[in-house]
Amino acid sequence: MRGSAEGGARESGRPEPPTLLRVASFNVRTWFGCDRWDSWPLRAGACAAAIRGLEADLVGLQEVRPLQERGLARRLPGYAGAGAGRDDGYGRGERCTVVYRTSRLRLDAWTVNWFSDTPRTPGSRSWGNPIARIVTLCRFTDRLTGDGFGLANVHWDGASAASRRRSAEALLGWLDPSLPWLVTGDLNATAADPAVARLVAGGLRDTLAHLGERGPQAATHHQWDGSTDGTRIDFVFADARWDVLGAHIDHARPGGRLPSDHWPVVAGVALRRAGPA
Repeated sequence: MRGSAEGGARESGRPEPPTLLRVASFNVRTWFGCDRWDSWPLRAGACAAAIRGLEADLVGLQEVRPLQERGLARRLPGYAGAGAGRDDGYGRGERCTVVYRTSRLRLDAWTVNWFSDTPRTPGSRSWGNPIARIVTLCRFTDRLTGDGFGLANVHWDGASAASRRRSAEALLGWLDPSLPWLVTGDLNATAADPAVARLVAGGLRDTLAHLGERGPQAATHHQWDGSTDGTRIDFVFADARWDVLGAHIDHARPGGRLPSDHWPVVAGVALRRAGPA
């Protein structure tokens, strides 16, 4: 029956209904944080439960240490991940790990670039950022539709505005224009920051702002107090080839525990289908 309905839609010239893809950005807070009652061993289960609760097909994680990555992998069946340490390109340093649902997506290729004059040199930094900053660039095929697309997951510098501006220019240059792109990240900057504005001017839409989500709940960073009226520095962007069907900030506290000092951003997107010729 479903096959004949789809055939009828094609014959009538109506565009096919959109296939929703859920994508999220979540800074899980590093293992090395001096967080006392909110330290990683005490909240690892809550963090994994929060990620599961997003029901996302793709999640860009930031501040992931190798031990955290392994622990999350055990707690997230059905998902796989791609990422490398920012210090050496292997195991040292925080990662911008991209987690994806294997039943929905096939990872075709991935790499890590450093935000510097030598982006393929592990640990490099040259734009004023005191520590290395990276982006994980992935290419996927959607198993449901056969469509290819890219996702870039970033963590920008909070100390250097110059570094963020240079990073915005570099990122836009690394996005292959032949592919639709999604960008997730902790940008350490609000939507008013010139570097964030540069991404928007370069064709990336802030999914929350696109839907007008700007109220007192539209904040993502807190100081372990669970507040929702602070600053929003976490983003999910989609280029013009995606329809934005929904977006929100998730405030779940699995078991009553804060999963991180950030709230995750979640967006529902679908690749735009061409209408009848």
